[in-house]
Amino acid sequence: MNRKSIRILYHILFWIVFALLLPIWYNDFYSLRDLKNLITGLTGLPGFILGLYFIVYYLIPNLLIKKQKYFLFALIYVFVVIGLTFHDILAYRYFLLPNWDPQLISKYETYIFNKDHILRVFIMMQTQIFIFISLKYLKNYIESYFEKEKLKAKMTETELNMLKGQIHPHFLFNTLNNIYTLSIDADNNEISKSIEKLSEFLRYTIYECKNKVIALEKEISIIKNYIELEKLRYSKLNLSISFPKTSNYIYVIPMMYFTFVENAFKHGTSKSIKDKWLDIKLEILDDEMLFVVKNSKSENLQSDPLNYSNGIGLENAKKRLDLYFGQGNYNLDIKNRDNSFEINLCHKILDNNGKVLNYR
Repeated sequence: MNRKSIRILYHILFWIVFALLLPIWYNDFYSLRDLKNLITGLTGLPGFILGLYFIVYYLIPNLLIKKQKYFLFALIYVFVVIGLTFHDILAYRYFLLPNWDPQLISKYETYIFNKDHILRVFIMMQTQIFIFISLKYLKNYIESYFEKEKLKAKMTETELNMLKGQIHPHFLFNTLNNIYTLSIDADNNEISKSIEKLSEFLRYTIYECKNKVIALEKEISIIKNYIELEKLRYSKLNLSISFPKTSNYIYVIPMMYFTFVENAFKHGTSKSIKDKWLDIKLEILDDEMLFVVKNSKSENLQSDPLNYSNGIGLENAKKRLDLYFGQGNYNLDIKNRDNSFEINLCHKILDNNGKVLNYR
């Protein structure tokens, strides 16, 4: 049984238990010993479940968190609660009340349509919805907390493993500096420029990637250096690049964009591809960044987009985005076609402390 099936089963079991306990809430209105009253008394429950799921799984994630349309959310929310209120009252009137003593029907029929009673049901409905929403997001918070703790522990372990092998990058870094000096003396401009770009790349990965965030200019500079080095290998590559000119106040996760660029070069330049091409574009929107990477692809590659790249992998990149941005602050769209692969990453702009900038 997969996780989705288990989750559905948990929801079904929860509502069964809730339905069995619900008569206790209404113990003033019908007897727990009367099975018929018990069953008919639950006629309002399906409507309540549908309304609750609509609020929790559509209204809050889409209108409140993602689109931040607060007034529209509040308006629809109030209408839903009002609808659930009258649904509960009408279900009580036309399903439960007819089972009672005829002498009591007229008395309670007047009572349930009284404005004070309607207000009480509205408040009760609102209270129930609030409790369910609180439990739902408390559960999400706890799961998110433990997921972040696991990811932090994993990142710490990875950093320790990297420290064990740092002697090799340092050695390579120093050696390249020496070769760069010699290449200048030898008056070979192309060699010296290439080694300089590689040295800058190593300096960035060894020293500056330890920071939580890095200035966008530095990330762009490293990507450009990497592209220039790759162009030495692929002279027949059709390459299109577009980066913003002004980005002084913007910070990004170190190597965040580079991961996707490296992935594009790795698979977009395969020998089995006749016409190799890459398209890399970064845009600054109002309060968001849009990063788009497209590349040619061999049809022989596996179709699973999250397994498309080896090494750090796109799945690990997504987990890293989850850790830094959180829900609602980024969107990663992956399009895996027969002859091309495309990644669209849209995320909120970060400041120098790694916090999401809010322009509102």
